Amino acid sequence: MILKLKKNYSRRFLICSLFFFVFQSETVFASKEPIIRVLISKNNNIRIRSDKSIPLTIEGKFFSNKKIKGLTLKNEKNRKILYFDKNKQKKYDLKSYQQFQVKTPDGRGIWVGQKRFSGKLNLYVLDSEILVVNVLGIEKYLSSVVGSEMPTKWPIEALKAQAIASRTYALKQKGNNLFDIDSTQKNQVYNGLESRTYKTTRAVRKTRSLVLTYKNKLINALFHSSSGGMTENSQDVWKNQYPYLSSVKDFDKKNPKFKWQKKFSNKELINLFPKIGGINNIEILNITSTGRVKNVRLVGAYGSDQLSGVDLRKKLDLNSNLMRFKFIGDELNKKSPVKKSLIVFGQGSGHGVGMSQWGAKYMASRGQKAEKILKYFYRGVKIKPFKKDYL
Repeated sequence: MILKLKKNYSRRFLICSLFFFVFQSETVFASKEPIIRVLISKNNNIRIRSDKSIPLTIEGKFFSNKKIKGLTLKNEKNRKILYFDKNKQKKYDLKSYQQFQVKTPDGRGIWVGQKRFSGKLNLYVLDSEILVVNVLGIEKYLSSVVGSEMPTKWPIEALKAQAIASRTYALKQKGNNLFDIDSTQKNQVYNGLESRTYKTTRAVRKTRSLVLTYKNKLINALFHSSSGGMTENSQDVWKNQYPYLSSVKDFDKKNPKFKWQKKFSNKELINLFPKIGGINNIEILNITSTGRVKNVRLVGAYGSDQLSGVDLRKKLDLNSNLMRFKFIGDELNKKSPVKKSLIVFGQGSGHGVGMSQWGAKYMASRGQKAEKILKYFYRGVKIKPFKKDYL
């Protein structure tokens, strides 16, 4: 009997010790979780409100832990003002470089316009605009980023690969005094709580703290939607050459953006390129090893100009610079001169460097794990728990 009691006691002690160790480890990790500051709005008319009954708290020059339901910051007759929902008649004049912080204990977050965000909001009044910066732990941030960047119905291993790539990308951003990263495609898309689901939260939790490294430093974990058959070498898009961002075969054929085309009328071309009088001809000067346009010569009615393929893509708002051109003459009637229209044919979507999201989806649907997907698109990398030494 005594022996049995000792065994039961030992088992309970072991379970309690294990629970305590896991709890302590989680607590230690949570206390060290990196905080990220995300620019979510840059505007002159901003509406912020609570979700239902639980009030917000605002702190700043005029206020100290003031409880509010909502507030508006806006430009009104050349003056920046702030007022609260309960008393819209009382308006506070704002000066440049003032700042406020809004927070809530409500897990449903804070509404900024039509989107909800967890964490805190830093509000900065600048000369030309008002910035709203969301401050939160990187893991909460990522559970939204994954859902903003990739359809949540995709395989879990693709979502996990996205989580690791996005975590690496975010932690590498140096930012500025006010924020670390933008919430748009300028960096990576972040739509707040509306894009967080059980599946994205699971993908982030399963990869918690994991990042991509090369020679013990975070990589520049670039990714894109679809490469059009072959990903691109980094040096063929930008100046820097990264060994881990080298061209590989993509598996992205089964996606709606694999092939595309866009038509421009003669009038549209004149409006886009007024200095050279539109475009009558495009000469491709050179291409990359994957067929992307590097440089072109544009010939118009008043002269010519040279552009990089990247700049031409931005100018024409095209999906990618894996493109070719065709001019078509349209005779409106016998008396009018021949008008030219341009058709651009292309493949893929995005810059084509790093991980292809459609390629990741294909590999995951064929049973490949996140680690294998990442090591395929990012050559020679290692996947490790994040350390500050990697920055």
